[in-house]
Amino acid sequence: MTNAKIGMKVEAYRGSCIGLLIQSTTWQGEIIKVNKKSIRVRLTESTSTFGSKTTSHFENLCTEKTYRFVKILSDGRSLYRSESDLYGHIKL
Repeated sequence: MTNAKIGMKVEAYRGSCIGLLIQSTTWQGEIIKVNKKSIRVRLTESTSTFGSKTTSHFENLCTEKTYRFVKILSDGRSLYRSESDLYGHIKL
């Protein structure tokens, strides 16, 4: 079911459409723990955009979040979501 490995670099994404523009946030991080139904990720960088303009960028976050397994997608990748989708979702 899971192809996650400790030390693997991942990217989490959350976005929404506001009129014709997309507001999105992307987090980069590294998997630090793998369980049967969840992964623990240390987030290190965050970038927020509104349309094509970058509104904020943070480095050295050192925030740890748990992403829970949701389902296997039609292309065979696994989908993980953070609690309440606050820190987006990860496709592996």
